[in-house]
Amino acid sequence: MTAGVLALLVAGGLVYLLGFSPVFDVRSVQVDGASPETLPAVQDAAAVPPDTSLLWLSTAELDARVATIPRVASVDVRRSLPGTVTVTVTEREPVVAVPVAGGVALVDATGFVYRTLPAPPAGVPRLVLPPAVAASPEDPATVAAVRVLQALPPELRRQVTELRAGSAYDVSFTLDGRTVRWGADAEDERKAAVLGPLLTRPGSVYDVSTPELPVVS
Repeated sequence: MTAGVLALLVAGGLVYLLGFSPVFDVRSVQVDGASPETLPAVQDAAAVPPDTSLLWLSTAELDARVATIPRVASVDVRRSLPGTVTVTVTEREPVVAVPVAGGVALVDATGFVYRTLPAPPAGVPRLVLPPAVAASPEDPATVAAVRVLQALPPELRRQVTELRAGSAYDVSFTLDGRTVRWGADAEDERKAAVLGPLLTRPGSVYDVSTPELPVVS
């Protein structure tokens, strides 16, 4: 057998092994990070047709399918030889709940609405928007409200029961029975620093919309 023939046989064997042999077929798809409620949807979206080679599997396509699930915030698809696909998802966490017909819509830190429930989960404040305004990442009022909430120190954030956002320049919230007028979604870090000491004073309304001149009434 000449060297040329041997090389052709080796090359043919490699082509068969990599392209047609079942050795590298996908044998299992593992899903990590999904809650029991989300798991079936992720499994359906991540299903791989029989006889699919792990080597030629498009992880980008699989990623895109799983990412369409509303409750999935991010997804990472990895392959490992000889035939395992691991799909790791991170689910969205509710930041606020917007009243809608039949209950509330849960909104994550980006302003994205991903689920409707009869009532908000414990510890998730209500967000009130102007009439006919739907919460979304494209709505400035929604984005402003969630940004303001996230700017608060955790101990204050846990006390917030309701936010109101008439616009991105008119945010206020209620915590522990008191009203805080925040104003625009601007200078959030400075306003949060001013608000802490301000809340030690007696009053019912705390205005930090101009952090240089906070007012208690």
